[in-house]
Amino acid sequence: MNAMKSMLRLCAALAVLFQAAGQTPARAEDAQTDATAFELTPETLSALAECRAPREVLGEAAMALFMGGSLPAWLKPVADNGHEGMLGLETFELAEPVTVFGKPVTRISFLQEWVVIEDTYDAAQTLIEAKGMKRAPIRMTEQYYHFLDPESGPMLGAFAPTDNALAMMLGAPAETGPPKTMFVGCNYTVASQQEFLDAAGKADATAAGAGADIMEMLEGEP
Repeated sequence: MNAMKSMLRLCAALAVLFQAAGQTPARAEDAQTDATAFELTPETLSALAECRAPREVLGEAAMALFMGGSLPAWLKPVADNGHEGMLGLETFELAEPVTVFGKPVTRISFLQEWVVIEDTYDAAQTLIEAKGMKRAPIRMTEQYYHFLDPESGPMLGAFAPTDNALAMMLGAPAETGPPKTMFVGCNYTVASQQEFLDAAGKADATAAGAGADIMEMLEGEP
């Protein structure tokens, strides 16, 4: 039972890095849409990453990508996106570039309610400043936010890759200096800015507690 509680706390700490708040994300199968009438296009992915698409489009896109059975010819999943430590990160390669945040890209990733591109740290910082994003109150990783609607989102955001998040929770030293890349895009979780800030403010303590519990559990094993 203690081990299960520890893992739940660990999952909660990781989730707060990716979601706008600790609310249950909408599942693709909950979207009230007709999947047969929806056509996924490169422009759809661009609009999702830039927070220009309605929330229901994320559900339609998720149905097409993960439950449709076959992908369009212009899109294919990436077997190795360079982030094995980020569970749930699904990356897709486009046959032709699509414009996202003013630049051509050929890869777009999905992570829970996020739709993002990966860019260099300097380029991400330029976008963060241009979009008026603020630093989230999380010490264990670098994350920024800007709510388009402070009451319910969506949220433009940027966050550093969290491949080593589990190791950090278990006591590994944090990497020094800025990350090489950051993910930038849109989070469609239904949550207010205050809910996000409340959850983010607790993330470090939750992660530390989860890591301590797991270490205690491991040390108690024969």
